[in-house]
Amino acid sequence: MASGGNDISTLDTSPQNETYILYGAVVGGPTRFDKFYNIRSDWPETEVALDYNAPMLTLAAMHVMNDTADPFFTSLEVGAYEKVRPKGQPCDSAFPKVCAGPQLSKGGKIAMAVVIIVVGVFILGLLIWYLSELQVVKLV
Repeated sequence: MASGGNDISTLDTSPQNETYILYGAVVGGPTRFDKFYNIRSDWPETEVALDYNAPMLTLAAMHVMNDTADPFFTSLEVGAYEKVRPKGQPCDSAFPKVCAGPQLSKGGKIAMAVVIIVVGVFILGLLIWYLSELQVVKLV
């Protein structure tokens, strides 16, 4: 595996530090709430893809040609991210159970189905009545 481990069940914890690091690559990125969890198994956030990285070459070349100052991220201290790293898990395709939220009980689902059926029958009845009234008006 790219992280250097050999067991998919311990992907997030083994090895402690990544064996192979791709410096400068752009990953999927933070959630829509601007949080980045940095969990290896969270592929929507941590995958490296060409569609993210190809434009970076152009930007890097423009930076080298037009600016002599280093970018801000080259001065970040080791461990600075750990201070602001969010807790828990993200709500995305890799962790769908986190997004579940509150669910209706079985009785609640039955009650919802009954209400929908009753309202549907009522609306259908109104439609039939309306169409029959139109026929009466046309006959007169």
